[in-house]
Parts: sequence; C-alpha cells; structure tokens
Amino acid sequence: MKSKAIPVLLAAVVFNLFSPSVSRAGQRKPLANTPDGVVRELYRVHRMGNGPVFEGKSRAYLVRFFDRKLSGLIWKELTSHSGEVGNLDFDPLYNAQDIGIKNFRVGAPQIDKGRAVVQVTFDNYDLKVKIVFHLLGGRGGWKIENIVYEDGSNLIEILSAPQ
Repeated sequence: MKSKAIPVLLAAVVFNLFSPSVSRAGQRKPLANTPDGVVRELYRVHRMGNGPVFEGKSRAYLVRFFDRKLSGLIWKELTSHSGEVGNLDFDPLYNAQDIGIKNFRVGAPQIDKGRAVVQVTFDNYDLKVKIVFHLLGGRGGWKIENIVYEDGSNLIEILSAPQ
C-alpha cells in the first residue's frame, strides 16, 4: 500500500523551490533589486521613523540603500551633532517632522542608461506629498543617489549646507 504522504511531501518541496517570495523560515525575502524594490524595502525597514536607518548607530543600512556620497553625508550628519539639531531636522523619507501617513504608493521606475527615478506619493495628515528618488544602478545593485522634494530642494543640498 502506497503512502499518500510522499506526493504531498513532494508537492511541498517543489512549491518551496519555485516560490521566491517566501524563505525557508516562512519570512518574506527582500524584494528583487529593482529601483522601486529598493525604495519599498527602505520604507519597510524605516518603519515610519521607528526603524534603524537614521539612528546613527551603524552604517550598514545606509550603505545598503544609498550610494557612497549620500550615505557618507547622512552618516556625517547623524554622528557629528552631539545634542544639537543639524541640517536633518526632519524625516527625509516623509519630508516632515510629524507623520500621519495614508494612501502610500511607490510608483513604477523610469529607467534610462543605468539611472532610475521612482516617485513616492502619500497623504501626510491632509497634505498630499510627492517625493522623487533618483537611483543609480551598478555592480552593487540599485542605490539611491538623491531624494528630491516638491519644493525643489534635495537631500544632498540639505546635508551639504553649512550650519
């Protein structure tokens, strides 16, 4: 008499082999290294300002998401102001100090010659917000090289301004 457990076990093994969105531990794997996937993952890890990205305790997250220049500027900003407010007196992913986010959307990337633009839109309380991420593709994958805000300012300029 054949056991019915073998076909079920075989089906489970095949499903796990061909299911890229679930790891062996049942947790979701990071999104593919696409420009919009990088932006989505950054927001996920940032957890509405409660994540480790901008804590200044480790460069690991900065290097993971941002190119060399921007990660260096952010790290310098996070670690050079003991007890003082520096140029980064807002959450750079929401362009605000206080956040109440609804209708969050990451747009499809516009890719051209190793560069990409990804637009993020959301409502922060009653204000409609648009933030544009500029990414650069390379051997290390897609990295954010700048963030541009609706008023025309950008994160590199803000972090590079004298205090």
